[in-house]
Amino acid sequence: MPTPIRLGDIEAHEKLTARAYFLPKGEALLRHLGNIKEYSEAHEYTAVERVVAEGGVRRVNDEQMDVVKMAWELTLDELDADLFRYRSLSSRGDDTTQTGVAPPNGTLNIPSVALHRWYPLSAWGVYGVEVKVDTTPYTTGWELDAGAGLIKFTDVTFDGASVAVTFGKPAVTWENFTGLDDPSLIGQFQLYEYNQFSRTPLRQTRCLASLRVTEFPSQSGEFGTWKVLVTALEKPVIQRRSAAGT
Repeated sequence: MPTPIRLGDIEAHEKLTARAYFLPKGEALLRHLGNIKEYSEAHEYTAVERVVAEGGVRRVNDEQMDVVKMAWELTLDELDADLFRYRSLSSRGDDTTQTGVAPPNGTLNIPSVALHRWYPLSAWGVYGVEVKVDTTPYTTGWELDAGAGLIKFTDVTFDGASVAVTFGKPAVTWENFTGLDDPSLIGQFQLYEYNQFSRTPLRQTRCLASLRVTEFPSQSGEFGTWKVLVTALEKPVIQRRSAAGT
């Protein structure tokens, strides 16, 4: 007999929460989708009319809502490398390593400067930047975005001039992703629903599904909050503990 959930038990009345896992097609390990802030069923329905004949006249006897596709909308509030890949519907590439060098060993030579245009230094987090026209150093007339590794020239002195920029850069490793390979990710989806005070699932749902991001973080103070829609591509297998009183 399944373990019952009885009326009066805290599990029968308290708020539900959930954990979700996804196994992208072609991979071997389930990925935890992260903390679920909110989740809801987002099934697609269609109205089906039941018609009967009476005295030679056909009339609608009943209307029923049939489930066309089972789907779930998850609001997540974590964002690690795996989740970023899902959010971007992308594939993971090889890491890129930036080798650290001390100034003035990082260099950029610009044969003819155009004013008010940003030039990439092809380095992140630059420091110890020096700007020279011929052999003359300049400490003004240019702007630097050190974190992004961009430089812009604003003074007429630099217009059309040949400029040499030297700098240092720290060692850093970038995680590379190739975005928008597919409109959605296909894989095995597993959803476990819990009472918020229990470690034992009240219900488990498993199926082949597509994962699609429907809402991205915005300038709202919640950098990692985003939504995904998981749509079943086959009939889900659902296991649940028996209802109250059974």
